[in-house]
Amino acid sequence: VAFDLFHAQGVHATGIDQILKKAGAGKGQFYHYFRSKDDLLHHVMQQFFARLKSGEIPVKQDLRTWKDLEDWFHFFIEAQKGMGCERSCPIGTIGAEISGGQGALRRDACEIFDYARSTLVRFFRAIRRKGDLPKSCDPEALADFCYAIMQGGLLVGKIRRDSRAFENAVRHALSHVSSLRSLTRLDFWRGSLALCVSLQTSP
Repeated sequence: VAFDLFHAQGVHATGIDQILKKAGAGKGQFYHYFRSKDDLLHHVMQQFFARLKSGEIPVKQDLRTWKDLEDWFHFFIEAQKGMGCERSCPIGTIGAEISGGQGALRRDACEIFDYARSTLVRFFRAIRRKGDLPKSCDPEALADFCYAIMQGGLLVGKIRRDSRAFENAVRHALSHVSSLRSLTRLDFWRGSLALCVSLQTSP
């Protein structure tokens, strides 16, 4: 109940009384389990994190092909469309309202972001090892690029109640990454041409 309200309305717009009313619980029950609203937020985010790690949230976490990357992006587009573009990332929604004095909650949000982002880092490292990306490409930077596209796209989609900007951003992100693959192939052909020239000119 609390997670759904925080996701739909944000943290500041969701009061403890509203949560208790929707849950059919009393304040005595609330304070038996939680010290404060921040404590509830911590537990809500940790519960979400556990669901993410267990695979209960059906976002693909083992990307092996370029099609997997495309599907990873489209999971978020379709999930937002399924909610009428009325919501963005739940952790992004909560994290956007964390203040400077809520360091523990900020660490919770960062831990979840880092875990989700690590899927992309592993993917880009693996395909670079296979020679499908130039060695000069930084997997960490590419992961940041794709993750920021996803988070920003969800936010813009929510504000506009329309996924088209998100879809446009994803299309251009995939086009950019594809251009890096083309550089790998170009380097191969340049190397092959140089070898041919060298063989032809050698005595």
